[in-house]
Amino acid sequence: MKFKFTWGHGVVLALVCFIIFICTLVFSIEFSQNSFDLVSEDYYEKEINYQKEIDAVHNAALLKEKPTVNVDSEGIKINFPKEFNSTNTTGRFQLFRANSKALDINKKELDFSTSNSIIIPPKVLVKGVYTLKLYWKKDTVDYQLETPVKWK
Repeated sequence: MKFKFTWGHGVVLALVCFIIFICTLVFSIEFSQNSFDLVSEDYYEKEINYQKEIDAVHNAALLKEKPTVNVDSEGIKINFPKEFNSTNTTGRFQLFRANSKALDINKKELDFSTSNSIIIPPKVLVKGVYTLKLYWKKDTVDYQLETPVKWK
């Protein structure tokens, strides 16, 4: 007996192949070793205060001299302009890694040295791309700067 392949068989074969493809995708994502961390634990609180963040970014954009970020063998160095110093400025920073929350670095207070700079030593850094989120306040004005940093 000879088997005759009709268009109905083709439709069924195409559907079976599609279902196998979708199941493969679902199970490969489900059982992968990648971790998918939330961007922030207190997402809803931050959303409520988002206008303050927009204002802080705008204030930083209006500065004539902005903080600069340099990457070298000593680590990541954040240089502030002379108008920001330990007597009139407070702040914090976060080095954020999108692929793992365990690699994030948070500093609650900025320690200005005599040269208005902050150094993040290489011993706490892991090779990869970070997002530096810098928050500071001079007198009553809030500022915020966000920049990508690649550590090799």
